[in-house]
Order: sequence, then structure tokens, then C-alpha cells
Amino acid sequence: MAVAAGLFVYALGLERLPFTVCTFKAFTGWPCATCGTTRAAARLVRGDLAGALALNPATTLAGLGLVPWALCDLALLRRGRALVVSVAPVLRRALTVLLAAALLANWAYLVAAGR
Repeated sequence: MAVAAGLFVYALGLERLPFTVCTFKAFTGWPCATCGTTRAAARLVRGDLAGALALNPATTLAGLGLVPWALCDLALLRRGRALVVSVAPVLRRALTVLLAAALLANWAYLVAAGR
């Protein structure tokens, strides 16, 4: 689905719009935590990993991280199964804190970069 969205954005040239489609940014003047994701997807479709990372590192890395998951799910689909990952409660809390810190760091980067 993400690949199809990236192809759609690239094919229509949506990453080159002269205005923002982010409602949060339109009202506040600040980028939201996912600002640049549309343009990053188009860059990934073109094979420009550095450009995608510059636009929004978190969503680019998350999108790339989903590729192996999707491939495993597709392989398991033939057997009528799905990939399931279980995490111990203590580790889940630590991962939640780490993820929140990473998202805040990404947002700080977007603000500093003037996205």
C-alpha cells in the first residue's frame, strides 16, 4: 500500500505542490510530526534515500522498516498465517518511551529544518 501511495504521489507530481496540504502547518505555521512524508515517499520511489531521510527521517525509516514485515507477511499468507510479534510488558514500556523520544526528536528536527 505504501509503495502504491508513493507511486501515486510521484506520478501525479504531488510532492511539487506550491502550497502545504498539512492542516496543522496551515493553522500554526509549524510542521506536524509527519510533515514531508508525501514528498519523502516520492523521493523513495525515485530511489533518493538521502532526500527522503532529509525530508522526514522518522516516516522514511518506519516505511523502510515495514518492507521486511510485509515480505514476511506475504510469505506467511500462503500458509494462512500472519507475522505476530509479542513483547514482554517491561520491554513494551521501554520501547514506548524510546519511540516517543524518537518522535519528539524527529519533530524537533522538522521544526529546526523549517519543513
